[in-house]
Amino acid sequence: MTARPRLPVTALLGTNMFFSGVTYAATMPYASLVGVDTLGMSPGWFATVMAAGSILGTLVSLTLGYISDKLPDRRLLVLATALAGIIAHGMIYVWPTQLSFMIAMALVMPVAGACYGQCFAYVRVYYVTHDPKRADFMVTALRMVFTLAWIVVPPLAGWIAAEFDIFNVYLASSLSYAAVAAIFALLMADKATAVQMPPPVRAEGASLLSTFALPLGTLAGLAGLVVMTAAMRILTFTVPLFIVGDLGGTVTDVGFYAGITAAIEAPCMLLLAYLTTRWTKETLLAAAGLVMAAFIGIASILTSMAAFYWLLLLNGLGTAALMSVNIPYVQDAIKGRVGLSTSLMDVVAIAANLLGATAFGLLTTGGNYRFALMVGAGVAVVGAAIMAFGNMSRLGELRTAEAT
Repeated sequence: MTARPRLPVTALLGTNMFFSGVTYAATMPYASLVGVDTLGMSPGWFATVMAAGSILGTLVSLTLGYISDKLPDRRLLVLATALAGIIAHGMIYVWPTQLSFMIAMALVMPVAGACYGQCFAYVRVYYVTHDPKRADFMVTALRMVFTLAWIVVPPLAGWIAAEFDIFNVYLASSLSYAAVAAIFALLMADKATAVQMPPPVRAEGASLLSTFALPLGTLAGLAGLVVMTAAMRILTFTVPLFIVGDLGGTVTDVGFYAGITAAIEAPCMLLLAYLTTRWTKETLLAAAGLVMAAFIGIASILTSMAAFYWLLLLNGLGTAALMSVNIPYVQDAIKGRVGLSTSLMDVVAIAANLLGATAFGLLTTGGNYRFALMVGAGVAVVGAAIMAFGNMSRLGELRTAEAT
């Protein structure tokens, strides 16, 4: 029988996911404002730095995902990646220059970026070990806690950035990575929280590459996710500059944009949790791509912040699907290898960051942010089409066998 942990693990993991959310929510909405507007990087140079980090991050995430299924203690990888986050964002705060931004984002953050996926891999394995019937529910519930950080933090970070110093957002992120590291260091004091799942044994004579073999439908689905998430990255990099430059908004408005989106996203996740019991994940993800396309396309022709705020209803719904339904979808990609499958979340995110950053650099060189958003809408449609046409037999309602 599995030993019962002495620590309040669910409460600790919930706290961990909130601080994990802070690391993203405090910095992502402001990355282009810091790099381009504050440090004076050109959009092309900023995109190059982000793209370089994405390429390295892909290799790091796959390596750590593979290792995580082999190590006796998954907690070590979460601790190591959190320490990298402390260093990377702490460096930008203490030494706010183009060089420090480049080193942090291109060399150190590729390691720290794997912290998110490693946290969810640990969560999945922990609950499969201790409470398997609630494993999927707990993954969704803890993803909602992650979203709560996006409701609270961006408006507060935007106010702090506007009133004091924009680099304080990186201090908040570095301290949040420290909280993640402290929580997992505490978990390591309880032997019952050390969990692992034995990976399936490769068939005799099968090569190491057979571990990564995926059905064509799954490959199409992952490719579709990459493209749809790339559209979201174009939006993430472009919209702060669009708000300030085209809609007459401020840095505070950028924070409210992220916070309102997250506030809409949280209840939408409850709706999506219900819909996943009736419709296939492929159907929901393809639909989410079309919703995001509608939001980005309409946003590109707006001229006022008031209209933009109303449009965030679409953004919240589409983001909720692409950021929550994607987790169980990806974790089922490689059967029996939770860590390696979960690392594909990082690979999807990193590949999308590479595509999005490259597109941002090319499309905004002349300062035309509306055109960049229009292209982003088209990219979202392409991603939805790849997901749908690669999984035609999987579209529609769940079959009885799949639902049970």
